[in-house]
Amino acid sequence: MLTSRQFEQARHLALRLAGIELVDRHREILYRRSVRLGILEGNSLDALLRAAEDGDPRASQRLVSLFTTNLTGFFRHPAHFDVAAEHALRAAQRRRQARCWSAAAATGEEPYSLAMALTDVFRREEPRVNILATDIDVEALAVARRGEYSVRALAGLEAERLERFFTETTANHWGIKPAVRRLVEFGALNLVEVAWLNIEGAFDVIFCRNVLMYLEASYRYSVVERLASLLAPDGLLILDPTEYLGKAGHFFAPAAVDGVYSRRRASCSSATRESGRLRR
Repeated sequence: MLTSRQFEQARHLALRLAGIELVDRHREILYRRSVRLGILEGNSLDALLRAAEDGDPRASQRLVSLFTTNLTGFFRHPAHFDVAAEHALRAAQRRRQARCWSAAAATGEEPYSLAMALTDVFRREEPRVNILATDIDVEALAVARRGEYSVRALAGLEAERLERFFTETTANHWGIKPAVRRLVEFGALNLVEVAWLNIEGAFDVIFCRNVLMYLEASYRYSVVERLASLLAPDGLLILDPTEYLGKAGHFFAPAAVDGVYSRRRASCSSATRESGRLRR
């Protein structure tokens, strides 16, 4: 088990590095993850915590990987992808191209699921949609960029979609086909940093699932406010159905599907955009 000192230091760093609010129940979770990652042997965890406190970027990133859950899967909450794809299709019909953002892409299952759903709704036409996929965990993003998944990770995917959108690479792994992969652009982004993306225009759909529930309240408000500022006037924000907007709820109105919200136009006038550069 983590000592009280180790857990308190981890709580401080989780808040500072990622805006994550750790509570007592996370102590056992961190312990299990530390064991799995082999960082409890000897003084490895203490050394990692000290290095992160001193600003070492590699140590900080390793701790971020420890703190984040990367809970994902292909077509989790299928209705979300149906709603997002139909909304993006209508946006693309009004304009030359629609824009979507998976703000916590983890290992890539979410943005690739969206790309597959978009391919379905556009039918024979090349989807006129750009999908930006970002995450704080660069190790998870490396998996996403490879676009190769185990049979276990693909277990819930329909056989028809597996055949259409994947190619078997080894006996137990399948890779995303280029037609799907080219719809998605990956980049590293910490949602609680002051500097965000330097974005021209607005997004028609933003997925930000399994993020807000872990953030400290002030960070949660700030993130939601900035997401609202980056949505098109009729844009959709998609959260996990178990998440809530808290005090930032006035930026959005709930839609018919659990976890889907439409932007309230008047509430977003004061939201400000911070410029930053996407780390590739």
